[in-house]
Amino acid sequence: MTTYKNKIAGLLLLGILAAGCKKDFLDQHPLNQITETTYWTSPDDATMFANRMYEFLPQDNFVYYEACSDNAFTNDPTIRRFGNSTQDATISDREWNYGAVRQAYDFFANVDKVPGMDQNLKKRLNAEVKFVLAYRYFIMTALYGDIPFVNKLITDPEDADIPVTAKAEIIKNVIQWLDEATADLPVVYSGTNQGRITKGAALALKSRVYLFNGNFAEAASTAQAVMDLKVYTLFPDYYDFYQKDGNYSSQDILSFGYTLSVKQNGLRDLLGSQALMNGRNIINPTAELVNEYESKNGYYPYTKDPAFSVTDPFGNRDPRLRQTILSPGDVFAYPQFPDMNQFDPFNGNGDRIGGDLGTRSGFSWAKQVDHYDYVRSGINNYKSFHYGEVLLNFAEAQNEVSGPSATIIAALDAIRNRAGMPGVEKTFAVNKWTMDQASLRTFIRHERRIELAGEGLRYFDVLRWKIGEKVLLGNIYTVDASAGIAALPITGGKKNTYPRSVIEDRYFNSPKFYYWPIPQSAIDASKGVLKQNALWK
Repeated sequence: MTTYKNKIAGLLLLGILAAGCKKDFLDQHPLNQITETTYWTSPDDATMFANRMYEFLPQDNFVYYEACSDNAFTNDPTIRRFGNSTQDATISDREWNYGAVRQAYDFFANVDKVPGMDQNLKKRLNAEVKFVLAYRYFIMTALYGDIPFVNKLITDPEDADIPVTAKAEIIKNVIQWLDEATADLPVVYSGTNQGRITKGAALALKSRVYLFNGNFAEAASTAQAVMDLKVYTLFPDYYDFYQKDGNYSSQDILSFGYTLSVKQNGLRDLLGSQALMNGRNIINPTAELVNEYESKNGYYPYTKDPAFSVTDPFGNRDPRLRQTILSPGDVFAYPQFPDMNQFDPFNGNGDRIGGDLGTRSGFSWAKQVDHYDYVRSGINNYKSFHYGEVLLNFAEAQNEVSGPSATIIAALDAIRNRAGMPGVEKTFAVNKWTMDQASLRTFIRHERRIELAGEGLRYFDVLRWKIGEKVLLGNIYTVDASAGIAALPITGGKKNTYPRSVIEDRYFNSPKFYYWPIPQSAIDASKGVLKQNALWK
């Protein structure tokens, strides 16, 4: 999560002083001394301005939201307060960002002035800007609820101080922008335009918006519209999709691009093992997440599987466990360092629990950390919207509309088959579960947690499902290796055991935590018009 400490009034009155261009549309270099009278003089100006909007879309640091949920723990002191529910209005400005709003309306106000502008290009750029505008209002309402709604370019300081608008009313505008964008966006791009916002991206965001706001019929039909485009399929390998192999692949609907020469991602530092990946273990998976993975035969919990071994608790599991998370004894090697390969949080100098750069939970991430280069940061894109999420959106929403159906099971089976897991009906049979709407709801939520682990969406699911008091209240723990991990050698005085220990106590004990407080800095600057969320007063 990028920190944004901008007040509404100030941002709404700032002009755009920088934009960027390069042969790759996401490679951006600031231009100096741009003014309104000299900038909007060519189609290239308009394109560069629209390109700049992409910086407001999810990037690598979106994964910090995992640590706000029961999926992860972080040693970042500020982010940690959102995970343990000790946040307050002095630190809640992380998504209070009206910069995208100001830039969007600046674009709308000036694009018609550009001489020689191709009308199709103008429609497409307008659609891209509307998409970003919709996303920013969606993410702000998801976290803050009712917020000030700016729907025009504000040039008078007296007009910048405005009260909140109801979240539901803002979402109506979000949907309208996405409908308008969908109509004017192409289905696919090629060459250097790969990565631009497409029709599928607008529909994927729209399905997420509908789902997160409880509009299930609309969420299901919109997700179905993405499927009906017939351009997206699941990447053959779950792990490789999140590597550079999956960049702009058939599963990648919209991703934030990184390159070695211009901008590398920070996922290695955020997620990676210190010893095996040259990372910093800033965000660690929780034992609670690890325990959620089924056995490879579909038993849930995994300890029900007849093949379960107490000294090999991470073996015989859903293959996505080892493709997502490094557990004690797991092997991970880079081509340059084939012998540096065992994750040992009990003895290893780098990853040792409690060490300076060690894991806090006994686990580290494998998913999304670039596996091709140990030395430099990654060039794998951050996949903001992908087809796996769309299938899960469809399954969840359609189940809420009609209960179990063949189409829902087909969507879930596509995900599980790709992962190497038994299908839904076989999994229900193995566990002796009865198939009905409630049981399938539970299963879909479980499957969503596993498939999207490490991507940042779990926190938003906790908020919208209103399960914070259940999953974010009480202790979180380290790995429980009381019985020993057979895969870890114990020669030379090393140990393969570790007692289950408390990492942190969490305090999600009030309905107020389902929304963030309005930043105090924004309230202080509002001349009394902007009021704090009633739950946080």
